[in-house]
Amino acid sequence: MSGDTSDSSSYFDGREPDELIRALVQKWPDTDGKMPLGLRFIDLERNKVFIKAMPPDAPSGSTAVSCGNHVYVIGGIRENDANFRGYDGLNDVFQLDLNDLERGWRKTTSMLFPRAFPLVLAAEGKIYVFEYWGSESFGEVYDISGDFWELLSPPPEAIDICVPVLDSSRSRILVHCHASDTLYAYYYDRKSWVCLEQKFCYWSDTATIVDDVLYTVLDNYSCSLEAYNLLDKKHLPVKWLSEVPVTPPQGCTLYRLGSGKLILGWVNHLRTFEYLRFNIWCNEQGGIHVAAERQSAIAVPYPKDICNLWFF
Repeated sequence: MSGDTSDSSSYFDGREPDELIRALVQKWPDTDGKMPLGLRFIDLERNKVFIKAMPPDAPSGSTAVSCGNHVYVIGGIRENDANFRGYDGLNDVFQLDLNDLERGWRKTTSMLFPRAFPLVLAAEGKIYVFEYWGSESFGEVYDISGDFWELLSPPPEAIDICVPVLDSSRSRILVHCHASDTLYAYYYDRKSWVCLEQKFCYWSDTATIVDDVLYTVLDNYSCSLEAYNLLDKKHLPVKWLSEVPVTPPQGCTLYRLGSGKLILGWVNHLRTFEYLRFNIWCNEQGGIHVAAERQSAIAVPYPKDICNLWFF
């Protein structure tokens, strides 16, 4: 794949490719010690990487989310030696309209509470933000059309959540508890919580849903996928029909493309983003078959000044 880069201002034209990966990137420290953030749009179909600058005062420790034709950068940290953590959380929110890139970033209505490294996802014109590190409240919701924030009702028990997963076909968000392995669902259409399973052990910080099946990576050191049928509420056996061409490193991400296909992506020490594309389907016995499309990982070079990437 080509590592060709260009500014995104002349690219999107109000559309978003089906095979687009959005990434929040962090650069190596500059002369004043700051580690600036940036956006990268990786178009797998056209083999190009498009660059968009971040708002100049976007803080580190923030999270990006896409909703419709907009990208939001939410929360973050500001250094504070007087705080025992060494930083204060921030409630800043920045917005970028992909249909009007010339306008650039603008600061929009702030969150109700400061949040460092928040867990964020978007559904039906709203942005859901969950606690992560040291927030005073469990979560809150931003109504984009009304431009206001409101508190998110907490689950029945105090939970230390993993990365939440959107189940849009059922108007709910799946939330897994680290400590008890409980799997909860938050139904955002009626603002209520339901416990789906008391013990749901197979979860990682990367999960997604395709055709009513929840997929997670059982071990970030392998391509061992776990599948869970959300309709029947049962785990499904997974079988790879082709040899896995490479063992992904720790920190790999299971990513669902707009086309519905899955890839497993990661960043390696050679300054490239690599990914495996694979097909998944149900067999006649009710299990899952998985087959890699290629016998090797596909590599996308990225600039040397980048030290971290987070996909959203």
